[in-house]
Amino acid sequence: MDWNKTAAIIKAWIPELVEGFILFCSRMIDPSERAPGSEWWHRPGWGIMYQIEFRPGWDWDRDYEEFNPSMTDDEGQFNFNGPLCKVEEWIELSREAGVDFHIMELKWHDGICYFDTALTDWRSHDDYAGTFSRLSQEAGIPFMYYYSSVFDHNPSFDDIQPNRRSTFSVIGFGGQPEYEEYLRGQYREIIENYRPDGMWIDWYWPGDASTETTIDFFRNDYPEVVLGFNLSNYFPACYKRMDYTIGEAHELDGPLVRLRKTGRMLTPVICSTWKWAALGRLMMDHPWEAIAPAGRWWQDPTMRDDPNELVRMAAIVMACGGRFSLGATARMDGSIESDQVKQLRILGQWLTPRRDLFAGAMPLRYRGIKPAGIKVNPRGMKVVATRLGGDILLHLINMKGAIKPIDLALKGKSWAEVSKAFIEPGHEELPIARSGYGMHITIYPDKVDPSDTILRLTP
Repeated sequence: MDWNKTAAIIKAWIPELVEGFILFCSRMIDPSERAPGSEWWHRPGWGIMYQIEFRPGWDWDRDYEEFNPSMTDDEGQFNFNGPLCKVEEWIELSREAGVDFHIMELKWHDGICYFDTALTDWRSHDDYAGTFSRLSQEAGIPFMYYYSSVFDHNPSFDDIQPNRRSTFSVIGFGGQPEYEEYLRGQYREIIENYRPDGMWIDWYWPGDASTETTIDFFRNDYPEVVLGFNLSNYFPACYKRMDYTIGEAHELDGPLVRLRKTGRMLTPVICSTWKWAALGRLMMDHPWEAIAPAGRWWQDPTMRDDPNELVRMAAIVMACGGRFSLGATARMDGSIESDQVKQLRILGQWLTPRRDLFAGAMPLRYRGIKPAGIKVNPRGMKVVATRLGGDILLHLINMKGAIKPIDLALKGKSWAEVSKAFIEPGHEELPIARSGYGMHITIYPDKVDPSDTILRLTP
């Protein structure tokens, strides 16, 4: 064991644990609410990340002593063979689905660059980033670029690579001036040539020099560029250092984290959207985001058994005040997996008439997992409460998709001023049965949504 490296990791994580404890205690004492800002990245919404990382036969954790030679010709020169990018089709899909923003993977952990860079030959033949920038601006869609900073298996860095054979090789930990200079040079190329609205960095790692280099560069040289780091949701000490934070969410519910076999390693995987979004609602004063694969997994692009699962996940995240991104998998020819196109359309069709119910709302910050004084049957329903103007919205998340009558009991002074109830969208009024400080509302099956039944309560 490298005790110096272990000590450095512990030292880097101590501020995160301390800050997290302080933040949690402060929220228990004063769970005050945060109104969303006016910028596009402040408000709840959803977007697509167009991903070029999937290759048939290769897992997330790849052996780069085998993978890198597969990308070169007999003379050892880079031989780009995909995935290609059908950017025009991607932009049209974003338009059709009605996204609030979208993201293009520009450099994944393999280090292959999908933009015009003078700093490496490890790049695509076409300037896909330029096309994405031009068409996004023409479509009026805010756009960001994904960039992997913590891992980069460009063979030019083999001599400084901590572990050539594994994806999980934190190249900047401990400081690598050669790689840090490469990052600054590529960031400058990207911003000057393509003018993105923001950068989506993968991922935040305490004590990592590439993480620190990235934050310092953008805060000092390009402060107008919206900056977010994947995994930063889980590191409270970084909350004030970037414009918004990001975390992954792979399942509707379940444990907070589980181990998953990826290649030759066990990788901790963030699971429950419900639990992590509830923590975001309680803890976050700043904009935040959750991202999930549009398929079953990053390396399994097939559609989930229930296509409404991702609709429920999106509804939970946005009701809790966050943004929701879906990673869409490009095939080797650049087209998006057909199952995922169906999934993205399903989500877009559901969200479009409900957009304003999320974007303009402010999540109520209650200490428990659900608002006080509410009981709901059937028990498979989860509740998220938000404030929209002078009204309260109750999102009744249908975790199992059962179309059954919903019986809602509201008791206590918090609900005493409610005079009317409406199903949204559609604004159809429902009868209220009152008794003392309490009231009952019954929602019959023809009004129950398989993902999220939205009830508006007005004074």
